[in-house]
Amino acid sequence: MAEPGGLIEEWVRIPVAGGRTLSARLWRPRAGGPVPAILDLSPYRAFDLFRPVLEPLLPWWAQQGYAVLAVDIAGSGGSTGLLGDEYLAGEIDDAAAAVGWAADQTWCDGAVGLSGLSWAAFTALRTAARRPPALKAMVLGGVSEDGWTTDVQNLGGQMYAARVDWAGVMLMFNALPPDPQQFGEGWRAAWLARLEANRPWVIPWLSHPERDGYWQAKAAPMGDLPLLLYSGWADKYATSVLRIAAGWKGPVRTIVGPWEHVTPATAARGPRIGFLQEALRWWDQWLKGRDTGVMAEPPLRYWLGEPDRKGGLERGVWRGAEWPFDPGLAAEFRTARDPVVLRPTPRGAAALSSDLYEDGPEPWPVDGLFADVAVAADLEVASAPVLTCRVSSDRPGGLLVARLLDIDPEGRAVRMTTGALNLAFHDGSGRAAPPQAGEPIEVALPFQAVAWRLKAGHRLGLSLAADGWPTLWPGRAGATLTVADVVVRLPRPGRPAPASPRFEAPVTAAGPAMAAARWLDAAQESFLPSGLTGALVRAPPPFAFHLPATGTDYRVASRFELMPTDAGRQAAAAKVYRAALERPGWSIRVNTRLVVRSAPSAFLVSWTVQASENGAGVFDRSGEARIPRGPV
Repeated sequence: MAEPGGLIEEWVRIPVAGGRTLSARLWRPRAGGPVPAILDLSPYRAFDLFRPVLEPLLPWWAQQGYAVLAVDIAGSGGSTGLLGDEYLAGEIDDAAAAVGWAADQTWCDGAVGLSGLSWAAFTALRTAARRPPALKAMVLGGVSEDGWTTDVQNLGGQMYAARVDWAGVMLMFNALPPDPQQFGEGWRAAWLARLEANRPWVIPWLSHPERDGYWQAKAAPMGDLPLLLYSGWADKYATSVLRIAAGWKGPVRTIVGPWEHVTPATAARGPRIGFLQEALRWWDQWLKGRDTGVMAEPPLRYWLGEPDRKGGLERGVWRGAEWPFDPGLAAEFRTARDPVVLRPTPRGAAALSSDLYEDGPEPWPVDGLFADVAVAADLEVASAPVLTCRVSSDRPGGLLVARLLDIDPEGRAVRMTTGALNLAFHDGSGRAAPPQAGEPIEVALPFQAVAWRLKAGHRLGLSLAADGWPTLWPGRAGATLTVADVVVRLPRPGRPAPASPRFEAPVTAAGPAMAAARWLDAAQESFLPSGLTGALVRAPPPFAFHLPATGTDYRVASRFELMPTDAGRQAAAAKVYRAALERPGWSIRVNTRLVVRSAPSAFLVSWTVQASENGAGVFDRSGEARIPRGPV
């Protein structure tokens, strides 16, 4: 137990069903009586790998008078049990039990909040549907209520190529051992059980291409708890965050800034804001019963950007908008072109972008524009543009991809936003109903949400394609499309609030002491070969550091590889990892490899998981699976 900065810090175990326990890191005030509790639940290992992410954030709320817990969900980090997929019913049961457990502790006054970005937010939103009595409020970012519609899975019903990347991330995380310093006796048996159970989650994802019961069981209904939402325009979840806010039944306030998929206090894209202070006002209002003025804020506060030629969003202005965010029409872009034929002709690329999902704006080629129009006066666009058209395909199904471009007077373009539609899902039901060859259909294709100021003298460009390579996996149909009567409707900002929003400067807690790795030699840490040749590659710098708190070196390195397609229906992707955990007397190595190949009729999945302890192999297994591609 440590007491830095007026806080008590300890590791606790939360009992859940089946005799399992969840490991949690707890920060709470040293002085005073019981206080409300805030929980953040994820699989990312609060003891080690995520300590540098969580420690600058969660203890700050504890310093303001809360008990704050970073909880490893079952089968991750120091928790017992197994983790079999995202957001399964058992995980949500555990989260509800953790809320009740926290409320019953002597250091808690009975009021509990749920916090989190991404996974933790997905879990919290679904836990709220269970209505645990102690749960009083939430602060959630980068979240979707419907993973099939908005997540790392699909865009417009078409599979993201980076779905393989994400599945590879979790194959690696599920192969890591609990640390014996935290877990205690039995850590090795728990590790072996995790290794035995580890299977690529991409298998069930590929097995359910439609929005069927598998996805519906993971969806979250709209609740009524007080909810503070946040996201960024460079994060695909801005679209779903706005959708959740529109449907939420209780008190809700929403902030959408220029950020990527991180918290607004730590984003690389500026301007950052005092997110921890904004959240504190929410917690104080709903967990402590203080009137902090949060409900007097505009229902939506958003950043209207004037992006630069590199896609940066730092220039712009904060706006407040009333709710519902019913923007109306800023402009309608009707093309006068005759019907145009689009063939799947994947654009070449020398390497993969760091933005595998086309979430944020970035420079884009202007060759092959479908149409463009001059911007006569500054034009403000907010929310999700929509493209409508009439389209027919030379075979059942097909894929239509659209991108809006901001083209400056020198002819340089930045991609504003992307939309896609697998024609099998053109009716919006999530159930496949591919149009027959030659059958013309009317479609509405929504773009991802955006807030953008187009400057006078620029041009608005529209790019259309019958493929989305390398962002989207090639469609099974490999269809040629004929497109006519194209209209793009640009939404304008909704009713403005009386005053522009103002935020405090960002603050964070100190974060953990970190140093360069002491014992690891990067030259000895090599990947398993992917087996792909001529692939596009994304290989970010390894994540390597030493944590004095654990006395351990950590190094996690990865490669994502994506094979160019043949303008048809075949592609391949691989995600490989090498993870190393090293301290005197405890040396762990984990190699994982996930490869997904497609043919017109099936996906072929292969994987390898290897693990060693102190130089001796403890696990080495490979597997294969064949998943029929179904109707799309």
